[in-house]
Amino acid sequence: MKPYVLAVDGGGNKTQVLCADENGLVVGEGFSGPTSLTVTTVGAASFNLREAIRQAMEKIGNQVEIACMVMGLAGMDTPPEEANALKVFQEGLVHLQIKKLVLVNDSLIGLESGTNKPNAVVLISGTGSNCVGRNQAGQTAKTSGMDYILTDQGSGYEIGLSVLKETVKSFDGRGPKTSLETLVCEYFHLQSINELKGPTYNPALTKPEVADLARLAIQAADIGDQVAKSILDHAIEELNLMVKTVMEKLSMTNQDVDIVVAGSITKVPYVQAGLNAHVVQFCPQAHLVIPDKEPVYGALKMALRLSHL
Repeated sequence: MKPYVLAVDGGGNKTQVLCADENGLVVGEGFSGPTSLTVTTVGAASFNLREAIRQAMEKIGNQVEIACMVMGLAGMDTPPEEANALKVFQEGLVHLQIKKLVLVNDSLIGLESGTNKPNAVVLISGTGSNCVGRNQAGQTAKTSGMDYILTDQGSGYEIGLSVLKETVKSFDGRGPKTSLETLVCEYFHLQSINELKGPTYNPALTKPEVADLARLAIQAADIGDQVAKSILDHAIEELNLMVKTVMEKLSMTNQDVDIVVAGSITKVPYVQAGLNAHVVQFCPQAHLVIPDKEPVYGALKMALRLSHL
């Protein structure tokens, strides 16, 4: 029986799955909703993973051997969270013949997708945010990654929350006027910001829903809105602090280092430019790497390597 591997990027907004043969040839791809257990229910996460895998395996069927499946999972940061996620997804995938199932934090597949350098950092900012690094001595360090109440600075969630708060400040006169008022009204189909409590609290906006509002800050910044720019500037400062802290922990500020960026917020040109300008100030030899492939290809790289062990 010909063996295959599965690679999964399980995020807070979507899940992407690749199915490939033992030589790395991708034979199928699937997409579904979130599988991060910090933003959705166990049942929904399990369903979404099965659906994305079903799509990816549609051409080969499910009566094949899966030598290895590597899943990068957003929001999985502690051993208890890993144990719980492993139990959830093993139970949800009992219909498949998976010989080896490996779960890692999504930051690791982002790192794998962008560089092979021994000194490297990955910075993720999408719905949430975190930063992980490794050095040539094999040491690792991380910052953030404790979900939206404790961390997630510089993330889509924090930017989206700032959009809401700065919009209200603009509306009631506590802050400078911003075009975010108009954009927020259009987004929620409101006549006035005075009606914003309803869609915000009844029912309460979820973490992904708040994070989706980050695109309004990006849209407003593109037309020169200073309030929106200040929101993004603050996010850049927070993301830069994560990177700097990780590099200092690993004594890499005077080394040749790749900084791999991943996630929807790091794809914004304004954010990329800001990060690059900050990083070279404390590490002139640092290189900001924008991967030409999605993080799921980092999971594929790991799955192929592990399947041959």
